[in-house]
Amino acid sequence: MKPGLPLLLLWTVALIGPVIWPLNAQTNSPSPAWTYRLLEGSYLIDDCLPCARPTIMQPMRGSFTLVLTEDNPLLARYELRDLSFVAASPGAMPYRLVGRGTWTMGGEVGVLQDMTLEVGLTDPSALTTNKVFTNDVRTIDRAWPIIDIHLEQTDANLFRFYSLHLLAAPLREIWFSTTAGFTAGKWQSPTNRVNAGDLISDSGRVVRSNGELIGRLGIMPGFTDRNIDAVDVAAGGEILFSLNQDNFSETLGVLHHGDLLTDRGAIFRSNQELMSAFAPADTSVDYGLDAVQVMTNGEIYFSIATNVVSQKIGMLFRGDLLSDHGRLVRSNPQLLSRFHPSVVDLDYGLDALYVWPGGEIWFSTEEGFNDNQLGQILSGDLLSDQGFVVFHNLELVSSFAPLEDVSEFGLDAIYIVTDATPPAPAPRMLSIQRSAESQAIALQWDGSGHVFQLEKGNALPGIFYPASPILPDLKWVDFGATQTNVAGFYRVRQW
Repeated sequence: MKPGLPLLLLWTVALIGPVIWPLNAQTNSPSPAWTYRLLEGSYLIDDCLPCARPTIMQPMRGSFTLVLTEDNPLLARYELRDLSFVAASPGAMPYRLVGRGTWTMGGEVGVLQDMTLEVGLTDPSALTTNKVFTNDVRTIDRAWPIIDIHLEQTDANLFRFYSLHLLAAPLREIWFSTTAGFTAGKWQSPTNRVNAGDLISDSGRVVRSNGELIGRLGIMPGFTDRNIDAVDVAAGGEILFSLNQDNFSETLGVLHHGDLLTDRGAIFRSNQELMSAFAPADTSVDYGLDAVQVMTNGEIYFSIATNVVSQKIGMLFRGDLLSDHGRLVRSNPQLLSRFHPSVVDLDYGLDALYVWPGGEIWFSTEEGFNDNQLGQILSGDLLSDQGFVVFHNLELVSSFAPLEDVSEFGLDAIYIVTDATPPAPAPRMLSIQRSAESQAIALQWDGSGHVFQLEKGNALPGIFYPASPILPDLKWVDFGATQTNVAGFYRVRQW
């Protein structure tokens, strides 16, 4: 799949009366653009080839926008815009790179890649030089949409020779839940507690509190939150999840750990429905549900919490990736085949899951392990089946500035907001109303995307800015719309 823009619905709004209706609606289709972020494994190397000084290698983070500019049967051509990288070890002065670039992918015989970056590079001494980087190897080792490429500077300054390794994925946000709650240092007490059952974002906000997730399930209020053990977001923003223990619902009866529930107050799939194609010997047992993803064809990938014998294919383990079609997608050893755990004949469990369109699998394990090459891997780290750590757990929660001094908070569930999501039909406007008292604008829409973001502009053509965070909602109140007699333009972006 090549980058395409999530469809947008555009509304022209004249902010004059208390009730506002769209004057026109259309699909907005600028050049396709995807937001990419650098992952663990991206780094900058500062070397002096004729010298004996140690090579400086610094981990690098940042982002860029990938824009498709040409697509033909032989190749796809892209521009990298708004490139902004920072490379630094903790406590060290950073290297900063700002600029743009081009990238082509394709070929008549085999698939090859070529990238050129034109950047201003500021070193720790605050000296800025213009640098051009290009790749030294053209082969592609990773499946789309992951970008993995090594670049070297093109000028002949061997005394300050830079090279870059970019490992990037199209990430808007990562939504997840932790095994343990924490205290967010970015907020004031007593409202700064993040609970283990909350669905949170790596941008540093709570997407859905635990109470909001389970509020429609008819569970009697208690003193503790119900941890979630798996999560996905379906069309229309419906959040699917499992609970880490059985609960009783006054409307639905017993809710089992292995049931896939919805925040709209229903059982999306019972554990027995998920497992039925495997023909387990005992169909009355709940085998748990630790990870889940509903694929674009409706097939459900998941993991279980209890080993079970399938009369169809044999033994199934808690670390295996299964399908509700009755097949073993990946065994736990296959998921970890590119890692090097010191104990090899052990099932480490499967606790969070995201499968990219190209087939790469991101996941967390129920138990951490020592890797003979990478060192200690924690159960809260986000891993790739390609054999690397995507994000360490403390990096995922860093935007919250947790006050607890711990090595990890765990990772029970994950959902990726990405431009790699197949585009859905444009959303449909339901209502736009303005409050006569507060002048705020309340908007409602209907769409088959999974998550949404309201954007706002002052003119057409013009620049649109986010008016809401990315959310799984079909409505938003724009409290910033307090001016009268001003034309405004809204659009909804969906993924």
